[in-house]
Amino acid sequence: MKNDMKTMTRRDFLKASVIGGTGLASMSLVGCGTDANAEETLDLRELTLDEIIEGAQEEGKIASVGMPDDWANWAGSWETITEKYGITHEDTDMSSAEELSTFESEKDAATKDIGDVGQAFGQTAIDMDVVQPYKASTWESVPDWAKDPDGNWVITYVGTMSSMVFEDNVDTVIDSWQALKDSDCMVTVGDVVRGASSQMAVLSCAYALGGGPDDLDPAFDFFTELAVAGQLDAGSASLDRMERGEIGVLLTWDYLTLQYRDLVQADAPDMNISCHVMQDGAIQSGYCLVINKYAPHPHAAALTVEYMLSDEGQINRAEGYARPIRSDVEIPEELAARMIDDEEYTETIPLTDNDTATAACAEIASRWEEEITPLIG
Repeated sequence: MKNDMKTMTRRDFLKASVIGGTGLASMSLVGCGTDANAEETLDLRELTLDEIIEGAQEEGKIASVGMPDDWANWAGSWETITEKYGITHEDTDMSSAEELSTFESEKDAATKDIGDVGQAFGQTAIDMDVVQPYKASTWESVPDWAKDPDGNWVITYVGTMSSMVFEDNVDTVIDSWQALKDSDCMVTVGDVVRGASSQMAVLSCAYALGGGPDDLDPAFDFFTELAVAGQLDAGSASLDRMERGEIGVLLTWDYLTLQYRDLVQADAPDMNISCHVMQDGAIQSGYCLVINKYAPHPHAAALTVEYMLSDEGQINRAEGYARPIRSDVEIPEELAARMIDDEEYTETIPLTDNDTATAACAEIASRWEEEITPLIG
């Protein structure tokens, strides 16, 4: 999730308030803040890797959106890209929807090169015509469901829906939606209207309670009950609140709950926290890298995709507790030991139908705003 009940970004999600994936043969690119009418035609897929690297080093910088240091260990990748290629980096954190809107609104004077959007937003990016294609050299090792066949987007890591349970406030194990339903816990899911991960939490709930993408009613019935009972947390869930023991159960991706656990326990080592995969709705989804159609630094953007799908880049994601999309990359034992046990992943539900996921998330956002938001103020 990349925003709070109003405007939360992914960086804020950690540092301030945690609430809560057919291209053209050639694309038009606009120079960075220079002459908006001066366009050059470039197809990144036709360039060799050496040409990509050379062009990226000449550009010397990369501007991302929604890829902050403290999300899935982007920091490790950005540091390596800078060290290895001499390319400086800056990020503006925002939600998936905001990323694509920025690409569109800035097309006459683009400042951003690349973004990381929820899986359901991959097709949206194509429909908006704001992305350009590139295929990394490791393209064939990425599952077909996790990439656009023309290269307009590619998933580089996946998360599985999980719970972060503050055990001093919760007297039962919350490792399933049914267990949550049977409890009296305060529940935090985040900005469901704009946040991809929050929408996926609702979809996970639907699966768990007998529905799915085509039947979201079980989830909305559940969240309506929570809201009416005063158990749906609409306040901030900052690290300060976590450390003060003011949070009950947070539902989001496993790589986030594990990271929050580490951050909280670093300052409050006596805080009792457990993280579990939601056994009855363990949906597994990823985030898509998308290159801005109007990127001022297109070679650097392509090189970023190249690195993120390399062995080293994939291990970077594991260092941030995200599961690499490439199954041929082995997670080091010392990292695996800090993650949720593999046994909890035996009943995962990979969301491989991107059209279905996109439609479900759109319906979730709309219905949440109409049905749930009025109940929680």
